[in-house]
Amino acid sequence: MNFDLSEFNGKDVVFVGVGKGRASSGIEQFLVQHANLKSFSGVDKRTGDHPLDFLREYDAATTVFIKNEAIPGSEMPVPYTTALQLFFRLSHDNHRTTIGITGTKGKSTTASLTAAILEHADKQVVLAGNIGTSPLPALSAATPDTIFVLELSSYQLSELSLSPHISACINLYNDHTDWHGSLESYWEAKHNIMRFAGPDDVFIYNPDFAVMQQWAAAGACRSIAINPSETIDLSGAQLFGEHNVLNALVAREIARQFAVADETSLEAIRAFTPLRHRMQTVATKQTRTYIDDAIGMTPESTIASIKAIGSTIGPIGCLLLGGQDRDYDFTELMHVVAEHDVPYLVLFPETVAKMRAALPDGYHPEVYETQSMDDAVQYAAAHAPEHSVVLLSTAAPSYLLWKDFEDKGDQFRAAVAAL
Repeated sequence: MNFDLSEFNGKDVVFVGVGKGRASSGIEQFLVQHANLKSFSGVDKRTGDHPLDFLREYDAATTVFIKNEAIPGSEMPVPYTTALQLFFRLSHDNHRTTIGITGTKGKSTTASLTAAILEHADKQVVLAGNIGTSPLPALSAATPDTIFVLELSSYQLSELSLSPHISACINLYNDHTDWHGSLESYWEAKHNIMRFAGPDDVFIYNPDFAVMQQWAAAGACRSIAINPSETIDLSGAQLFGEHNVLNALVAREIARQFAVADETSLEAIRAFTPLRHRMQTVATKQTRTYIDDAIGMTPESTIASIKAIGSTIGPIGCLLLGGQDRDYDFTELMHVVAEHDVPYLVLFPETVAKMRAALPDGYHPEVYETQSMDDAVQYAAAHAPEHSVVLLSTAAPSYLLWKDFEDKGDQFRAAVAAL
């Protein structure tokens, strides 16, 4: 395979953002293998008003900067590239098939489900991207038959100038406005998943979202709208809920582009094991079922989980909510909570006041406020009615109290195990 990496030869490569951790390890491996680097190093952001200004101290003539996608480009005082930009350039140059999947919620599940369907159909698949793995190392061994399935976040998409051959957007809600600056900028970043697609490319989308209809109408590629009212029989599957039906519809439509029969897709869907921290049953103790939906970090995702659990598992006796305030509107969420008559709520900071204010008239749950996951689970165990569900789905980001949603979910699981 031909990799044109001439811009890296003889250069000091500096990975900017999180040092030489998980995000950079695959990039270093790939570049060391295919380019003649002078050196590779990782640097962290420093404190202060301009934490990346120290990058100006490097010799611009001999340094190539690779930015972690989680850092806004506006913070970079020097020219840079990203690993994903590099991957798309090289994969397109070498005619490797790429699938990109995005959306405010459900992209990890849909990407994993798409990969599982294609693998079940005996395709050669690489699952990578925002799900935690750089696709660059896999390029080395990729063949013309290799299909790259990439989960793509708005951070990753914000600076792309190439789109995947097959792209899909599941939904668009209010999120990440603190990073992007506005809701419109956030959606425009998502738009990049198909903005640069050509006539031979395909965009698969949910027509319930008007902005996606606008993208499809203006795009040069072929666009396919799923039918959101269509159902897929998930009986016997570990996936459940209307939102997972939509995820499955998108994954099945992607598989159709590779001539995978619907029956084959359904077999894979029913055999699919949900990803960790996504509506997973942790345990049933003293008749109470504990469900980890730590990924539920927006009002819309928690609403979907409440409805799915209420219709398939049973009543929710205690709901663990709250986290970093990202200016979400919790009005609809609390109406859904009231409709399901959840008797006990645990609220984490810093969204406590906004969530309390959103409680509808006539709904008076008992509310417990805490910063401790152990205390939250012990409270739920002591108060949730027998034969009910204790649900962790916070409807707000995790970063105030926990490292990330995985850390939050792991603490929940540990606290349940200790009961």
